Formats: sequence, structure tokens, C-alpha cells
Amino acid sequence: MNPRNGEITLRDLMSWEPRLRILMPGTSIADEDPLDRDVEWVVTARTGAPMLPTLRGAELVMMPQRIVVESGVPLAMLIAELAGQPVAGVVVDRLATPPPDAQLPILGVPIISSELESDLNRMLTSQRGDLLRTGADIERTIAELTARDARPGELIELLAARLKLGITVTSASGAVLFSTTEPSASRPPILDKHGEDGGKWIEQPLFGQRMLRIGPVAPNQRALGRLVIRRLRDGIQRSLDQADSTAPHGAARVLALNALLQARSGATPEHLTALALRAGLPAGAQVRVALHTAGVQDVDVRRRLATLGALHGAGTIDGLAAHIVTSRATEIGSLAAASPGDSANLAISAPFPSARHLPEAVRQARFIAGVQQRRLLEARDVRFDDDARLGALRILYDRWGTPELDRYVDSLIGDLLREDPRGVLRNTLRVYLESGGAQRPTSERLGIHRNTLAYRMRQIRSLLALGPDDPHGRLGLHLAVLASELPPLPSASS
Repeated sequence: MNPRNGEITLRDLMSWEPRLRILMPGTSIADEDPLDRDVEWVVTARTGAPMLPTLRGAELVMMPQRIVVESGVPLAMLIAELAGQPVAGVVVDRLATPPPDAQLPILGVPIISSELESDLNRMLTSQRGDLLRTGADIERTIAELTARDARPGELIELLAARLKLGITVTSASGAVLFSTTEPSASRPPILDKHGEDGGKWIEQPLFGQRMLRIGPVAPNQRALGRLVIRRLRDGIQRSLDQADSTAPHGAARVLALNALLQARSGATPEHLTALALRAGLPAGAQVRVALHTAGVQDVDVRRRLATLGALHGAGTIDGLAAHIVTSRATEIGSLAAASPGDSANLAISAPFPSARHLPEAVRQARFIAGVQQRRLLEARDVRFDDDARLGALRILYDRWGTPELDRYVDSLIGDLLREDPRGVLRNTLRVYLESGGAQRPTSERLGIHRNTLAYRMRQIRSLLALGPDDPHGRLGLHLAVLASELPPLPSASS
């Protein structure tokens, strides 16, 4: 049996030496690919006895057809004899006819020249030396970064730049914890051991059900990838363990989580992930952000939020109590019902696969809290992923704070807004549209006499290009009014 250390394989040698071609892959053992057999050295059969030098394991044996003819032993018999030895495979030239049932990988070259053995051995020596130097350099870099307590994100970024390979760490659910690349999916394709171009990433498991992946790995870099990932695994695991062990507690943790939620605009996903680990959030957990009015009902609100997952207090944002809710990706929690007399507004973001997405979660929760404060939503408990409760506001969110939405509002109700500094007419128009243009429900909701409503509607009509009773213009007006009452966009620095 061929001993395995994974340093250099037949597949690696074939990627470096284009003259080598696979003729017969040989019989695999279990799920192992025969081309993943280790290669330590190349030897050539001779006419004199012994035909081969003493075999120590992992040799690639070159069997020129002229040697086979002179020996008088059929090639099939020679290969069968070698199959019982710990060799990597056999190389034959174009004149040979390899047996169809060979148990060893059979490679072919146009001609086995007198220089081929030395060429291949020089290549193996050179490549092995490069691998050893790279491995030592990576170990030295990891030791230096670990000595100065580099955080996982910094460690991964520096190592990826040094190797010119992408590095990604994911959770068991596939959520990206750290990544120096932007793979098309959260789980990059794994190296396909049975296909030359089928896969481009190599993986190694980490503790805590995390996974380390590097790539894309070109065929001639596979040996480097296998060597490097073993060293990266140990260094990154130590960095992750250190980050977990130094997570803050108590008030310090609340401050750390608050800083995470209010990270400056432009913070990289890697920086956010590092902050999350430093603050003690479980790696790879699904996250939501919840904001609610602080006060005597805090205990009841926390009880209700806890049904969505684990609750992590994060101080205050915009004067509202803030929480991060974490859960497993497979968990789909539902918000518990409010206690009688509970009047707290509760704004909850949609779930996101990791802490890398917290800025968007915070933005969603702030949006909901803002429209609740402006009484654009009657519901006290609103989750961003509940389209039925958000209604038209969900569509407006995607244009929130954009010049396009400002232009749309100005074109439809700009004159009304300029002539109505206190917002009385705007509020009247919104309630009128929400009531379907019915005067009695509108006046009752506004608490005014129907004559007052009629007077205001005359003023409103004189300032609008579209009539509020025109069925073709009513929807556009309603969206414009809602857009004009949206909360201001959070500042870029918060």
C-alpha cells in the first residue's frame, strides 16, 4: 500500500509535468482517488538484476517498453508484481499496452528518455523545498501574529495576502464568519478529488463546527494548498479560541455590543465579525436586532423576544433599548403575545445569517421604530420580514433616503409640503387616503368637524396636480405622503 502524507501526489506531479498523462487510473481503495497517491521519488527499471533498486515506498516506477522486451517478462506481470509493493504508480511510453485491469495508476509519456528520471526528481526536490520554505514562513507569520494577539479577522487577512489565496471561515450552517473573497455562495465549492477542474477550494474542519476553506486553488497549487491549510487550521483555531476566551462580561459586554451595532459606516465584514467575536456573540449564529421603548415594561418585552432566540442586551440606540437576538439557522421562532396593558413599541429586523449583516439589521429596526414613532404603523410589534404588517412601507424602505424618492415626493406633493409647515394638511390627506376617501371615518379619526375636513380638502386639492379622489392617482399620492413622513436616514457616522 502506498503510504500517505499528502505532501506531493501523482496529481500534483502531472500538473507540473505536462508530458505525463493518465492512461489507467487503477483500482481505488474505498473512496480514495488513486491519483492522490504520494510520490517521493522516481526510479527507472533496468535490464540487469535487480530490475529495480530497493523500494522504500511512494516511488513512481518508469517502465520503458524496451526494458520490458529485453527482460522477457510481460508488462501485465510486472505491473501485477509492483501492485504488491508500496509504489505510487507506473509510467510507460507510447509503445506499451498497459493491462486493462491494472491495480496501480498507469501514466504515459511519449518517450521515456534517459533524462526523464533526473528531470522529474529535480522537479520533486525543487517543489518539496518550496513547500517546506512556504510552510516555515507561514508558521513564523502565525507565531508573530499570535504573539501580538492579532484578532482572527486580521490574522486571516494577512495570511491571505501573504499566500495570494482566499481564506474563508464558515459556521456549521454555512454562514460566513470571515472571508477575504466574495464566493458566489456562502459555502464555496469543495475540491473535487475526481475531476481535474471540478473544484477549486480545499477545506479543513475547525472546532465549534466551524470550517476553514482556502481557494481558488489552481491544479499546480494543490500541494501548496494542502500543506498550507494544515498550518492555517492550527493558527486560526488558536486565534478563534483566544477571541472566545477574552469575550467581555456584564456592563463591558453591553458596551461592546452597542459599539458593534453602531459601528461606523464602511466597516468591513471582517471587522464586524471580529467585533462580534470579541463581544461574545456565538459564531455562526443567525442574528436579529430589536429596538423597543425603554421603561417599566422591559421585563415583559425581553420575555417576548426570548421566544425568537437568545437575547443579548446592547444598550440604547436613538433612545430605544437595543437587543441582539441570536438563534440557529434552523430555528424559526415566533414572538410571544404581549401582556395586557403592554404599550411598548417593538421593532425587529429580519433574520440574517451572521454578524457581518448587523448594519443592515440595525437599519431595518431603526426604520420600523421611526415609522412607529410617527404613527405610520398602528401595529406595536413589527418584524421587518412581515410584509403584511409593513405594507407599502416595505417598498419605500428600499428607496429610503435616496434622491429618487425625494424627487418623487416633490413632484407629487412638493407644493403641499411647502405651504403646510406644520403638517396639518399632509396628515389630513394621509388619513383621507387611508380611509378610502370617506369623509365620516376621516373626520372621526382626525377628531374634527366634517365642515373643517371639507375646508382642508379644498386647500389640499388646490395644491395638488393629482386629485385625491382620482382612482388612478390615489396610490401615487398615498406613497408620496408616506415617503414624506419617513424618519430621517441615520447619519453615516452611526
